[in-house]
Amino acid sequence: MIKIDKKRIIIYLAVIGLLIFLYLLGILKPIEYLITKTLNPALKEAHKLSANIRNEFNNQTDKRDFQEKIYELQAEINELIVENAKHKRLEEENQILRDNLGFLSKNDYKYIVSNVISRGDIADIAGRTETITIDKGARDGVYDGLSVVSSQGIVVGKVYETKSLTAKVYLSNSSRCKLAATALNDNKTSGVTEGDLGLTIKMGIIPQAKEINAGDIIVTSGLEKDIPRGLVIGKVKEVNKENNELWQEAIIEPMVDPDEIIIVSVLLP
Repeated sequence: MIKIDKKRIIIYLAVIGLLIFLYLLGILKPIEYLITKTLNPALKEAHKLSANIRNEFNNQTDKRDFQEKIYELQAEINELIVENAKHKRLEEENQILRDNLGFLSKNDYKYIVSNVISRGDIADIAGRTETITIDKGARDGVYDGLSVVSSQGIVVGKVYETKSLTAKVYLSNSSRCKLAATALNDNKTSGVTEGDLGLTIKMGIIPQAKEINAGDIIVTSGLEKDIPRGLVIGKVKEVNKENNELWQEAIIEPMVDPDEIIIVSVLLP
């Protein structure tokens, strides 16, 4: 048990009372002044240090808050970019579908609208797309030999490998895609088109006596099974005619960029 020293407590209280009494009389003021003057620099430094610590803490907090705000804003910007891209893609696809439906309904074609799901093949020349794969196949009524057109009705190519759910298409710029064609001129000059190194299209087996000129529009002739007449293939860029040759040849500029095709229609007979 703690013993209470009453005598010591009385002494402490007496000293405290005396100090208060002396302070009230002003006797302790010189001592107070001396103590204050002595401790003032230390107190100032302590206050300054305290202020610096507080400011540094606030700065660090502000930096963290600012960084978090930047992350939040960047996340919002990224979401808006993705959303904007999605809207643009949907708008583009809707426009293509509207164009497609306009062309197809105007010409009363039976068709199957398809999405391009991949481009290129092992057999393609490096860097040049000559084939595409679409998301419609035998189950949807697609089969080999059918023509494939863009939303404007321009020939994209011809189906050559049909599976249950997908089909591969030789593009018109592929040497493996041959089409019976004719020129929209007075002579109705006919021939056969095929791709040339994945860059252009050439039309061969054109009789020397038949006239064909740069600027002529080349369309399908309708002489092939399951491919309707009058589908635009391209426009004649130049004509190669040698007097000692049996046939002349026309270089045709494709009117559709295979790398920009995202939706196509397979025409049914």
